[in-house]
Amino acid sequence: MTYEELEKEISSVPRFGSDPDLANLSEYLKMLNHPEASLRVIHVAGTNGKGSVCAYIESVLRQAGFRTALFTSPHLVRMNERFRINFKPVEDEDMIRAWLLVKRTLREGERRGLKPVTWFEIIFLMSLIIFKDSHVDYCIMETGLGGRLDATALLTPVISVITSVSLDHTDILGDTIEAIAKEKAGIIKEKVPAVAFDEGNGAFPVLYAEAQKKNTHIDKVSCEDVTILKKRKNKIDFSINTSYYRSKSLTISGYAEYQIYNAALAVTALKIILPELGERAIQKGLLFMCWEGRMEQIRPGVFLDGAHNPGAVSMAVRTVRMDEGSWSLLFGVCSDKDYTEMIRLLSGYPWKCIYITRITGSRGAGTAAVKECFGRFSDSPLICDEDVWSAFKRAVSEKKSNEKILCLGSLYLVGEIKSLNNKLEDDALRESEDIQ
Repeated sequence: MTYEELEKEISSVPRFGSDPDLANLSEYLKMLNHPEASLRVIHVAGTNGKGSVCAYIESVLRQAGFRTALFTSPHLVRMNERFRINFKPVEDEDMIRAWLLVKRTLREGERRGLKPVTWFEIIFLMSLIIFKDSHVDYCIMETGLGGRLDATALLTPVISVITSVSLDHTDILGDTIEAIAKEKAGIIKEKVPAVAFDEGNGAFPVLYAEAQKKNTHIDKVSCEDVTILKKRKNKIDFSINTSYYRSKSLTISGYAEYQIYNAALAVTALKIILPELGERAIQKGLLFMCWEGRMEQIRPGVFLDGAHNPGAVSMAVRTVRMDEGSWSLLFGVCSDKDYTEMIRLLSGYPWKCIYITRITGSRGAGTAAVKECFGRFSDSPLICDEDVWSAFKRAVSEKKSNEKILCLGSLYLVGEIKSLNNKLEDDALRESEDIQ
């Protein structure tokens, strides 16, 4: 089997089931001899920042000498990105081996009367097989959607971590912060420590109440616990002052101010389970963490951010406002997102130009509807290109050397642009070689 055949087979499986059934998935875990039983899991849920918090935790643990596994979603370019050992995406052969085992198990399960599983449940099962065979010390697992009924809820972690909670997937998780927090709180387990980010929006009291029911303690990291000391070029110095961890000065790489809160949450979670964790590992882990698609600079002055809901967009706009200079926006969004509110928030900034495009696939919102929405809120010039390739090339070609571009609206948009940027760089390299 080739990677392309694997991707085709798995992609044919429905993304969502009509009725999430963890008891059904649990039976498949039993048939696989519970690969999760030997894993020391750090479980991460939330609306925004899950991937970054997972990446900070993984980086610090690796710098401390631990062998790590990392399971996140979605992938940007290739499916291998979802499964990492010591942060390196696993080889195609490892994915194929895991898929063949899962596929055999699914066939046997259906013969026994079990229900089919969803796409994400397959990926989840594959991750457990890969990670068990890799003999890792810690396994950082990000939830897919929600928490209470997520496939990863079958894990028993050493700590549960809940990041920023805001409105997203409201048709599935609920249309209030409290309802969504209740779903995220589903990862809190009996007598397992927990830590969460408290931004004062009503989510933390819900998480705290759930922790009380599960006879465990939940710590919190709030905005007031984290202080920016200095912003430098591609670096931010900050301090942390929580009940579990105090540091006068730490540094992260990058441009996004919101990452200091994700870093603080990650470090606090690690100090709860590993109080002996050294300062050198913490600082190196934070500084060397690299997470794609979060205010990621892919070429001079061109940034990608996967913000895809109002809460995340608000943080991205705040980052742009902190910078002096002229910015343009390249925007593409999924039609099932609350893009009206996202656009309203974006329109509070005076973009030099707004390039509107459509994400490839049926979920992409149409450019006409998005343009009409921007027209209601923004005075910036609006330019539409139906495909991401045209929009990206136009935005890059029209950018002056002292200007910046923010590409935002969806992680799917980020993935497309990364692929396109790689193609542009490859084409430029070939032209250079031809000239030589």
